[in-house]
Amino acid sequence: MDREIELKFLIPPEAAEAILGALDGEGAVRQLDATYYDTADHALRRAGFGLRVRDGEGGRKQTLKSASAGGVFSRGEWEEKIAGPAPDRDALARTPVGEMLAEAALSPVFTTRVERVIRMVRNGETLIEVALDRGQLSAGERHATVCELELELKSGEPAALFDLARALARHAPLRLSLVSKAERGYGLAAGEAAAVRRPPLALSPDASVGEALQAIGQAGLAHLCAALEALRERPEPENVHQARIAARRLRALLKIFKPLSRDPAARALNAELGELAGELDTARDLDVFVGEVWEATTATFEGRDAFDRGLKAARANAYLRMEAALESPRARDVLLEAAAWLEAGAWTSDPALAALRERPAAAFAASRLDRLRRRVKKAAKRFDDLDAHERHRLRLKGKTLRYAVEDLAALFPDHPRRAERFLAAAKRVQDTLGALNDRSVRQSVVDAAAHGDIALAHDAASVVLQGDEMKPLRRAHEALEDLVEAETFW
Repeated sequence: MDREIELKFLIPPEAAEAILGALDGEGAVRQLDATYYDTADHALRRAGFGLRVRDGEGGRKQTLKSASAGGVFSRGEWEEKIAGPAPDRDALARTPVGEMLAEAALSPVFTTRVERVIRMVRNGETLIEVALDRGQLSAGERHATVCELELELKSGEPAALFDLARALARHAPLRLSLVSKAERGYGLAAGEAAAVRRPPLALSPDASVGEALQAIGQAGLAHLCAALEALRERPEPENVHQARIAARRLRALLKIFKPLSRDPAARALNAELGELAGELDTARDLDVFVGEVWEATTATFEGRDAFDRGLKAARANAYLRMEAALESPRARDVLLEAAAWLEAGAWTSDPALAALRERPAAAFAASRLDRLRRRVKKAAKRFDDLDAHERHRLRLKGKTLRYAVEDLAALFPDHPRRAERFLAAAKRVQDTLGALNDRSVRQSVVDAAAHGDIALAHDAASVVLQGDEMKPLRRAHEALEDLVEAETFW
């Protein structure tokens, strides 16, 4: 069955003409000026909606948009023609926010002035609307440039939408974005960048396996897109941390849903996400070392100033390499391919997987959680005999279990307290094993900061690597015992 889905990309303004030159088909140019409204406390935004009144060809229209409405890139939308410049209360009453806004005052938050160039691309039964938006967002005295490309599938198979996106990506750098103009406008109005966090997961206990995969994948991809965009704009430790978490959580998704992710595209996506996370590793390791170890170290040693300079240089170089990697076609492609797999991957149409796709997600989740828990339990039995590398592998198993618990707990609403206790135990395992891993990473950080000076590395290590390893080992051992003995909620 045909479905309307859309993709949005951020593009450099100078690349707009190259995109238009690569498109055939009928077209039009429209001026779309809009004002976005909300309550004083932004109740609409907090509820996941955006409300605009737009003047353009065909008159004035009021549009309410929601977050995703089932597909990875589809959104709920309620649109009506109205007469006045302000929102029409009668029209709003016929939408899901009617009751919420019945007595609430609405006022402008920001405006958009956008020229939209439209091309209708046809290929057999496929019809795709391509819209290139150029203009400006304004909130008081603050302004931001808009240059976005939107592809909307009107008819045909979803795979065709991604094929067109790949073709256009050969003509200009396309960065997938799941942030709406409304979200950008709200951020502009606030005058500060919002903290990057994984969006709330909308997962019904009655969901099928396929619906659960897409819901979790959508939240993960939105997190990754937002984190990478924030990192490009503000290269700072928290954004490095969020981008690395987001990439790893998408990899964990592929493991959790492994029975559906055995196709070549999924394996390639897993590898590319691993490479992307790897590009962030050195910067993150240095951030943790500086913030948690070096800045807390007061002991002096010969060459401390030289080591401090070397540490700053190593960190600056790591950020430069990371930023270069994020601007590469490979980093852009991984987002597009993640979207393509979630929406149109082999798992969505393979007849051999139909029964699994339609199976209740709760039953599937219970079996997967059991399997992940057994893997951690098996390795935990040998914990005292594990070396640093093997402890790191156990940590990764524990991390996948934690992510699975966080993602799948909504499928088991009958035991919220058990789920909270189990998740707390899984987090403690991750934290304690993470502390052990950080200790093993510190030596490589010291070596990098010393830049080949063996004596300097030795003197620095004697200060920053001191401490008894037995205490964190005991804590990790206790955390694993607690997790193994924790009552399951599924």
